[in-house]
Amino acid sequence: MPKYKHQKQTEQLSFQEIQQKVSEAAKRLTREAEAFFWLLYYSGARKSEIYERTVGDCSLTETHFILDIFRKKGSAQTDPLEFPLWFPGIQKVCEQLEKARKLKPSRKMLERWEHQKRIISRIRARWLFPNIHRDTSLRIVKQVLGSQYYPHFLRLNRITELCSDPTANLTRIKSFSGIKSTSIIEENYMGVSKKEQQAAVDFMAKQIRGN
Repeated sequence: MPKYKHQKQTEQLSFQEIQQKVSEAAKRLTREAEAFFWLLYYSGARKSEIYERTVGDCSLTETHFILDIFRKKGSAQTDPLEFPLWFPGIQKVCEQLEKARKLKPSRKMLERWEHQKRIISRIRARWLFPNIHRDTSLRIVKQVLGSQYYPHFLRLNRITELCSDPTANLTRIKSFSGIKSTSIIEENYMGVSKKEQQAAVDFMAKQIRGN
């Protein structure tokens, strides 16, 4: 069975495109779903690294929303991510945190794979996103971006953006994403960009003109 129902999406979406798609989908999304999408988008984390977070993994300062992500096995452990409160959508995440803090602990089914064996656990906690799990996260991303998209695309999109910065280096990518090696980034997380494609053509034009 193919990993993706549609072909793997590799063309980068800009922040403006993402913001427009969220705006268009807002009426179809719950507040929890919208907050989940924004946090998944900004963090570039795996879907489970977001919907498995508890309120204890989050904190607020006067200027930042702080998220401690417990990376999956094989990833580098990173310091908590700090997102400025002025980032569009982060206020939605803060509202979700305040709401989740008032809820009673609840059981949530979590799925893991160990040695090709599927393991289901029901864990009781005060979850940041109590109503979101693997299938829900997939529906949310499709509602916002379209049927051909999936949660892991947002990780590829984030890492492609980070790598497109000419000042970027492996330490920065590793510190943000938990990915340890350049080979993994190149093989799995480098998408394509219309902007960078046009930059290549512009460079060729400069060569032809002798500039």
